[in-house]
Amino acid sequence: MLVLSMTTPAINDLVKKSFVKGSKHKTAGDVRKVFHKETGSWESASKRIYEMDRERFASVKVEGQNSKQRRIAQGYYKDVERKTISVTRKVSGEAYKALTAHKLADMAIKTGKDVVDRIELDMANFLGYGDSSSYTDMDGFTVDTTTGDGLSLFNASHTLKQSSTTYSNIVSGAPSLSEDAMEIAEDFFNYSVLDNFGQRLSMSPNTIITTRKATMVNRVRRLLGSMSPEAIEGTANANAGVLNTYKSAYRHLVVEFDVNSLNVSDSNKSFYWMLAALG
Repeated sequence: MLVLSMTTPAINDLVKKSFVKGSKHKTAGDVRKVFHKETGSWESASKRIYEMDRERFASVKVEGQNSKQRRIAQGYYKDVERKTISVTRKVSGEAYKALTAHKLADMAIKTGKDVVDRIELDMANFLGYGDSSSYTDMDGFTVDTTTGDGLSLFNASHTLKQSSTTYSNIVSGAPSLSEDAMEIAEDFFNYSVLDNFGQRLSMSPNTIITTRKATMVNRVRRLLGSMSPEAIEGTANANAGVLNTYKSAYRHLVVEFDVNSLNVSDSNKSFYWMLAALG
């Protein structure tokens, strides 16, 4: 048994008492469903992910002349760094026995959940700080939140490697979640998902991501569950007899990204919403 007292003097004195354990901590929600799961390897400390594109469309060939050549080109790349997450709690044998007597030992030595919580907090922060190029985590380390073009994850001026075209993955004006705003976001997938030559790619959104803010959760429920369309902040089925084209069109993920790197609530992010193509 490790020998070092925890800061729980109340379990060691002779006063008879009872303890109330803290309620169940809130998790990061559905954040693991946003990120691709991939088992890490200890063969290297980082992984480099490349984009690769080809020029589209063949050309007319004139008899006796060679066919025109088209390129295959490497786009941007991003290095993903491996890191270790760990935690320990030290407790003396006497303290452990006292904790056991009060049925607190399991809570005191349970560290596996703390590791999971930290991983999920980092995931949520990656989304919550996605409009910045970096943030400082709870340990004081700088976390890079840029994409291969060196710009923040959510940015209005993303660039392409083989084209002068730029694109935005932020809905202009930061509108509240509504049917009109949803259509603008959907058109991003129709017109602004491009390869590095500036050619449109096929990608269909299937997921709405919000925080746990009651206003946002209820708006999505009405949007996806009403029989007829409505002003989302209004009453369900407000336009009887008119088809609600969004009914059951998306799945809804609730992610606790409205927190800072210390997992303290940040109300400035509570009304953020995202449209994503996952899976």
